[in-house]
Amino acid sequence: MDAGVNYPWFSYGWDFGPAPPGWRSGNDPAWVPHVGQHLQHLAAIGISVVRWFILGDGLTYGTGPDAPKLDRFAKCDKAGWRFGPPALAREFQEHFEALLQSFAARSTGPHPVRLLPVLADYRFCEPGVWPVGRQDHALRPGVAEEGWVKGGRAEAITTNRRRFIEQVLRPLLRLSSGYRDAIYAWDVFNEPEWVTSGWHPDRRNDHPVNESEMRAFLEAGMAAIREAGFKSTIGFSMIETIRQTGLYADINQFHHYTDGSRSLERNPFDPRSPGIIGEFATSTAEDTWPELRQRSQRILERLKLAKSQGYALALAWSFRAADRHTSWTLQAENDIECFTPERPGSDDRGQQLPGDGQRPDGNGTRCSDRRASTSMARLLPVVHRGEIPARSKTNYYITMLGAPHDDVGQHQRGAQINQSGA
Repeated sequence: MDAGVNYPWFSYGWDFGPAPPGWRSGNDPAWVPHVGQHLQHLAAIGISVVRWFILGDGLTYGTGPDAPKLDRFAKCDKAGWRFGPPALAREFQEHFEALLQSFAARSTGPHPVRLLPVLADYRFCEPGVWPVGRQDHALRPGVAEEGWVKGGRAEAITTNRRRFIEQVLRPLLRLSSGYRDAIYAWDVFNEPEWVTSGWHPDRRNDHPVNESEMRAFLEAGMAAIREAGFKSTIGFSMIETIRQTGLYADINQFHHYTDGSRSLERNPFDPRSPGIIGEFATSTAEDTWPELRQRSQRILERLKLAKSQGYALALAWSFRAADRHTSWTLQAENDIECFTPERPGSDDRGQQLPGDGQRPDGNGTRCSDRRASTSMARLLPVVHRGEIPARSKTNYYITMLGAPHDDVGQHQRGAQINQSGA
């Protein structure tokens, strides 16, 4: 079994395309100067697949006059937001191609690191939020800049899905075709259950997308991916949704968060359409696996269990997010490295390590016997789903290898206006 990781973004919703004024310190996305080093480091510890959210909540796709618009007079519509999918901006495509080039540089050789791009997240379809305030002192405080909207794009999945696929997915697939060796598969949608009536665990029928609409979109998305010559997958939140819907992809993916009670079942999928665990928590205290209660909850034990249950790939959550399921520490990296001894180790300059390829520590102890601390030599700031104000960024760090970086981008969050416009 291979080990992967959810990157899953540098700046949620604005890794690609134009960013709101003041949210970046330069013209390039914040990930650009760091991703090469990150991929080199992930390769060195044995990671083979990196999952990355492309549109996220859609903030930078459809801006200004093309942004979603709140229909304040809507009576029957569940979301109340109108969105006509525009063509994907050239700047967005250029940024995505730069990411492909970064992965292409790591896709050669015997142990490549490949990209698993996720077209859209479920927050893409949630009711819109205006995260940017207008910089106009003549206006009353708290007035939203309505040209920047997080979410509010359910109509791209429902009434305008064909246009969305033609305007967005197919151009991204065409770019991907130039870097085939860099792509593991294409993920159509992350956790559709949370915005789909009939699939959501609450069984209510007032979610932004109904079951037939989401099914039609996912099927059309998978068809476009296959036509482009890539393998398709869907990031379902639960394995039960795959059974319920019968939506089998080329690679069948579900996410495994146990809440202390859900066991990992034996892989039920045909080997020709393998099963993978698209997300599992690195925060072992927050998400306890019941099978491991009498053993260690370490990431190493979770990977061993996933392998014993017949899965082809398991992707840890996460390398850069900041949430209750994430605890990316030196111990987590050590566990992944111990699980993948068949991938020859290398030092941080890419040089081959001696012996069995496992890194010795200063005392000569192999990785399987090391006990890691929770701090590393380098700190990098985290921007979690685009929700951290600039003044608070210094409080959000994950530990990473190397020296601190100052180029973190500026996120000047204006007064958040609710969807009613009040």
